[in-house]
Amino acid sequence: MDRGTPHDAVDLGVGGSVANRSVQRACRLLSAFTIEQPLLTLAELARAAKLPKPTAHRLAAALKACGFLTQTEDGRYGLGVKLLELGAVLRESLDVVQLCSPAMDAVAAATGETVLLVTADWERREVLLVARRNSPHPLAVGSLFGRPQPIPPGGAMGKALLAGLRPGEVAKMVDGLNLVATTPKTPIERRLLLRHIAQAREAGYASEQDEFIEGASGVAVPVVFEEGRPLAAIGVVGPTSRLADKVPSLGALLVDATATLRPSQPEERIRSARQ
Repeated sequence: MDRGTPHDAVDLGVGGSVANRSVQRACRLLSAFTIEQPLLTLAELARAAKLPKPTAHRLAAALKACGFLTQTEDGRYGLGVKLLELGAVLRESLDVVQLCSPAMDAVAAATGETVLLVTADWERREVLLVARRNSPHPLAVGSLFGRPQPIPPGGAMGKALLAGLRPGEVAKMVDGLNLVATTPKTPIERRLLLRHIAQAREAGYASEQDEFIEGASGVAVPVVFEEGRPLAAIGVVGPTSRLADKVPSLGALLVDATATLRPSQPEERIRSARQ
């Protein structure tokens, strides 16, 4: 008989039923996988989920049968394709995706470049790509879905999100970032990054050239605000060879196309930020 773990008191949840406990344990198994550890042995899975090994084995078998887990030839477990399917459903059903889709479509049609939508987790200081419109050009810039990343110091998306914060919050947020360079042009010096953010706030949009990926440039704006913080950013990215001379026009296009996704018109927001 499985006598459980010290977490059982919490696992019982509403009603304290065995069914509830099993569901919560299964969720703990699924949550054990990370980007750094996408494959786990049964022992590692049990340890990460804080479950007895027999319990972990039983639940893993059930999840594998439903397509939520898969198993390699050497016996290690990984997340199954069913979760990928559900992730696609989630991306399409997220309110922020629905809100921003018309603007993304308009910008993609007007530019012919890749358009990205990232959401911000301000508590974790992370961004997540949740929607994308791909460029028809053979030479384009791609990004990975569903992979949370620390807010980068380089790149238009991260700077747009930071520029959308209240001026008093920016320095505190930057102080909590891991300022790591991904190219020689990444603004990892604190004062330089703050200057970039101030320039983005003044212009109404953020831009970058070869800061996040060498040979790639981008322009982005913050959108969908809650309690004074942007929940997302929409940006255009592409090869520097195509975008370098178009930054002002792309910035103006993004500001206009996303005007309804901010609490005030761009001109009013910029004046407010200057005060």
